[in-house]
Amino acid sequence: MITAAVAAVALLIPQQLDQIVKDGTPGVEAHANGHNYAKGNAPTNGRVRIGSITKSFVAVTTLQLVAEGKIELDGPVGKYVPRIKDNRITVRQILQHTSGLPDYPRGIGVTKIGDIRDVHFEPHDLLDVAFRNEPSFQPGERWEYSNTNYVVAGLMIQKVTGRPVAEVVGQRVIDRAKLKDTYWPKQGERTIRGKHARAYALSDLADPKSKVVDATELDPSSAWAAGAMISTPQDVAKFYKTLLSGGLLPQKQLDEMRKTVPIDDRTAAGLGLESTKLSCGGVYWGHGGSIHGWASLGGATDRREAAITLTALPGTTSDQARTFQQMFDVIDTALCKK
Repeated sequence: MITAAVAAVALLIPQQLDQIVKDGTPGVEAHANGHNYAKGNAPTNGRVRIGSITKSFVAVTTLQLVAEGKIELDGPVGKYVPRIKDNRITVRQILQHTSGLPDYPRGIGVTKIGDIRDVHFEPHDLLDVAFRNEPSFQPGERWEYSNTNYVVAGLMIQKVTGRPVAEVVGQRVIDRAKLKDTYWPKQGERTIRGKHARAYALSDLADPKSKVVDATELDPSSAWAAGAMISTPQDVAKFYKTLLSGGLLPQKQLDEMRKTVPIDDRTAAGLGLESTKLSCGGVYWGHGGSIHGWASLGGATDRREAAITLTALPGTTSDQARTFQQMFDVIDTALCKK
């Protein structure tokens, strides 16, 4: 039986996706409460690069190891990653972006896709670049997003388990959540397996007047544990629903994951998880992800789940602020509409 709420969402979301495409984005696909949608050049539930949503998977894996007594959440991360010399920096601060470690992407030239598309980076290469800069602030002083934190988290997982982080995340999270279309690309793998759209980006993300190029194929090692994974909107939504329902972590570690520090008036940061206020009251828990050619947003409440991906970063062929707001509006509709 189709409820009034389901019917309303089924009507509204396609309209919202249509508007995103009309406003210049090549394509958009979404999942909301068991239903898939697609407009423009995007196939229904096609595979996409999920960028920083990868961080949620890495954080869950880390907290599983915390639950098993293999990692100390409030202990020094340098115990597991000796490159981190400041023993004040804890595992929690790494996962919550309160460590003060400087962000590495601009240092490797990530703004220009032509400079990194075919380059393979080792994780320690990324740390080398980050550590050319001084810490952004003292550990625990405040919140500031830094991809370097999750390179450190990936190395920590490898040190503790003795296995590649991709394998560990695959077995502990992807397999356990039964995500059939989610994977961590193999070393050197630049294509996307299976059904997917073409994705587009500015040739120079720092120059809004630079030409638009096809960004579908690239070596994701520049993102590694901070953003290399590939999934679908349906799998992303299922992941967050499974996580919040207790399918991936013991309650104690799930509670730790949801202890937050404020980002802005609408959003707060947990451990690889963010809470965002909804128009209907309360919050949803999830994460966003951006990488050349793709922008994603996904999350869940205790009753509903949703995810959306665009086949171009906002600002590539559309107004950046408006498009990001449109993405949130789709999630809000899926999780709030009654």
